[in-house]
Amino acid sequence: MRALLLLALLLTLVLGQRLVAPEEVARAQVIQKALPAVVRVQGSALSPGGEDVVGTGFFVGPSRVVTNYHVIRDLKDLTVRLADGRTFLAERYAVDPGIDLALLTVRGARAPGVLAFAQVEARRLPLGMGVVLVGFPYGQGPLASFGILSGVGPLEVPLPDPSVGTEVGEYLFTDAPLTVGNSGSPLLNLQGEVVGLVADVIGGPAGIGGIGVAVPGDLVAQSIADLERFGLPQRGWLGASLISLDELPPVLLRAVGLTSTQGAMVDRVEPGSPAARAGLKGAQRDTQGRLLALGDVILAVDGVAVKDKADVVRLVAQRRPGDRVRLTLWRDRRRLEVTVVLMARPRE
Repeated sequence: MRALLLLALLLTLVLGQRLVAPEEVARAQVIQKALPAVVRVQGSALSPGGEDVVGTGFFVGPSRVVTNYHVIRDLKDLTVRLADGRTFLAERYAVDPGIDLALLTVRGARAPGVLAFAQVEARRLPLGMGVVLVGFPYGQGPLASFGILSGVGPLEVPLPDPSVGTEVGEYLFTDAPLTVGNSGSPLLNLQGEVVGLVADVIGGPAGIGGIGVAVPGDLVAQSIADLERFGLPQRGWLGASLISLDELPPVLLRAVGLTSTQGAMVDRVEPGSPAARAGLKGAQRDTQGRLLALGDVILAVDGVAVKDKADVVRLVAQRRPGDRVRLTLWRDRRRLEVTVVLMARPRE
């Protein structure tokens, strides 16, 4: 407590404000430490008539900035602006659309600050913990906001751009206020560690009835390490689209002898994929796309029971290309096990 009071006194002298509550002191300390590392990301539209985009990013190395892939995908002439107003040219280093992540190299500048990632899995983060984010909403800033970690789990509603983030099994949700321009902002715990990469907001601006959505920090850190070493993400890839059983008509489940909605059905199998090589069977549909017969149902991955498709995506994404994964399936009214050798997702 004495240390916190001394810190409060120091921050009072520096900021000219009275900070008394320990959480208030912690938030102020996190924000002040994060400010130098957070940048505004901007560029010009690639196509004539396209819109220029402003987003947020943050330094994860001396010249490396992480942001969202959807922020920079359709941009050229990229720049980053530091908190002190200086602007530098940037270029793409590597991208990972599967989790909506891009790494940029900043030319002519060394990071005035670098943010570190928390060494914890998303599912181990306690709900209700305080979180802080720093970014450039509407290009203004850097501005900070705070809230709580509202939830961890799969996204039940589509994001505005369904072509990115397809390999994120579960997201972080927060009520911390954020809006347009906050994409790419760091979501920080009260120790100043990154626990998430802000991706979007659903249902209106977060903090005003909407919900902020972030990619878990452990997944982001893994991707950054892969991109730095290989230039490509190295998550395991199954090569099959999935549907959670609770999204399917119960009558179809009963018809194949399933009494539970725990699991994920294989809908489509991509040719040449690990799923295809292992002989996984997809669903049968008519010419209008209506479901006629179920495909294989995945009940467990390496003996770990799965609740839905998000569980399958998460467990497979934790493996690496070349790993052998044992899938417990329901096919022809009986259980069986199939071994799949994972691959890296093909470059687009």
